[in-house]
Amino acid sequence: MKATIIGGAETGAAAELSRDITESILASADNTADMWLLPAGINSFCTDCGDCYEGRETSCRHAREVMPILKSMLSSDIIVIVTPELMGHTTAPVLNFLDYLAYLRIGSRPRAEMLTKRVVVISLGDKRAAEDIADCVSSWGVCDVRVLTRSSAPAAARLALSAPARMGFFARLRMRRIAKKAGLAVPRICGGKGNAQK
Repeated sequence: MKATIIGGAETGAAAELSRDITESILASADNTADMWLLPAGINSFCTDCGDCYEGRETSCRHAREVMPILKSMLSSDIIVIVTPELMGHTTAPVLNFLDYLAYLRIGSRPRAEMLTKRVVVISLGDKRAAEDIADCVSSWGVCDVRVLTRSSAPAAARLALSAPARMGFFARLRMRRIAKKAGLAVPRICGGKGNAQK
């Protein structure tokens, strides 16, 4: 199993918790993990030039910093995002990173890989900070999004290491609707007749 851990700060509690989660995931010999601490070299804000919506995301001025993180996310089974909290919401480096991935939304240029991901979002303060990110991730078509606070952060490593439960009827139905709306093949775990592997 592969995990991608994204820490919302290079120092402090978010960085420490990201390292702890990475170590607990790597404790199992079968697991691999990539860890990224934001801003990760992304030192200016998205200007909404629109290149990514046109399929030219590699021409973005921060493509060299954003694309390796996105590639890691797409190849992972689970994505863990740890965010600090400021004024009840997530911080600017996290929002800025998510702005660079706005084109992944259903209705724009969604990726089929996102439909089957498990995303765990941990807020170090108010739960609303994690819910901001969860809303964004859900718009990418991710069906399994968990929101945790710092007190329940140890559950993140357990969630990462546990096998996903079989999706219930309504979750499979939601995934089929999302895939159809986005024009994507229905993933194998949905039991549909898409182009996914059997």
